[in-house]
Amino acid sequence: MLKTRRGNVSSETIQHYIETKGDNMQLTYVLELLKPTKRKQNIFLNNIAEVVKNRQFVADKLKAGETKLSSADFKEINLPSAVKNQNIREVKALYKLFLKSDSNKDNLEFKDNQPICYNNQNYKIDGSIISIPLYTTKCQRFAFPIKQTKRFEELQQYIESGCKLGKASLFYKRGKWYFAVTIKISDKETTNSNVMGIDIGLRQLAVASIKTPKGKEINRQFHNGKQAGFIRKKYRSLRRKLAQSKKVKAIKTIDDKEQRWMVDLNHKISRQLVNLAVQEQVGTIIMENLENIRNTAKSLNRAGSTTKSSYRTRRDRNLHSWTFYQLQQFIEYKAELAGIKVEYINPKYTSQSCSKCAKVKKSNRKANLYSCECGNHIHSDLNASRNIANKYSASVS
Repeated sequence: MLKTRRGNVSSETIQHYIETKGDNMQLTYVLELLKPTKRKQNIFLNNIAEVVKNRQFVADKLKAGETKLSSADFKEINLPSAVKNQNIREVKALYKLFLKSDSNKDNLEFKDNQPICYNNQNYKIDGSIISIPLYTTKCQRFAFPIKQTKRFEELQQYIESGCKLGKASLFYKRGKWYFAVTIKISDKETTNSNVMGIDIGLRQLAVASIKTPKGKEINRQFHNGKQAGFIRKKYRSLRRKLAQSKKVKAIKTIDDKEQRWMVDLNHKISRQLVNLAVQEQVGTIIMENLENIRNTAKSLNRAGSTTKSSYRTRRDRNLHSWTFYQLQQFIEYKAELAGIKVEYINPKYTSQSCSKCAKVKKSNRKANLYSCECGNHIHSDLNASRNIANKYSASVS
């Protein structure tokens, strides 16, 4: 089953992530609202300030041993009762995690920008309009139009097909307002037996090889990394110039732009790969377990650096690790939605082995070409993707 995976929220595109609970998947769409009027923005901000106070009060009462709480216990908080009750549920869950964490802090602490959370009984989606209760001098319902995108259309299709809505939250980020909506969908299962091996890298961001149970390759797909490389160099150059001028905030803005660009690219690549898998009746997608890359990124973050050049090297490596891992996440949840299983294998020797005769020789791989004495002369990343598929097939046969 798929582990909980949460992607970054882009201010320009609607992102979504999924969790699995029992036999159902919970899919969350983060919808961007069209810019509200100043009056509505002020109401939003006032309600968020009250949510922060409410959540802190709940945490304080839990610390004092009071566990039977309701909205009536927080009459001084200017929020709809539904929001207060949802805050109680949210904070209780967080408080349990806090106690298990053995934190040195005295109690839970909440930052200023908290989401306003609702259960599925307290918000409505009608066409392209959401309506939610907010507090002014009393509790009132407010309607807000949603920015029209392909992913919003996808959410609407799920709703029209009868999928149940789950909880939702309103939040503010980088000058824009978002509404995160969860829906519950039943797991799909496929009986297809073809497999797709995917190799992820820098020169080729992803190379896929699709094979039948008998080992015959029936299709392949390449996703070249030249454009991504150009974008990385462009932003690296901009950061270097900004660093010389000590413009820290501008560097952060550049980082955010680069990440948003990569998020969008990863969504497009993962969609094309999964579409191909569906077309070719793939039952299982296999990728390399990149756990070691994630651990490397974490250790590099902790290690620090004393020179600008080593900082840039560390940052680039971390960005690559984040990009690889995120692409895998996107492939995984899109595959799960299509009923396709995702498995991970040990990456050892997948780039050094010959996909034809299985001989391991590091020197056979030279840049984009893999040449073996057995006569196998192919693109090195295609060779790796074939090995990934072969390795999985051998493990289950």
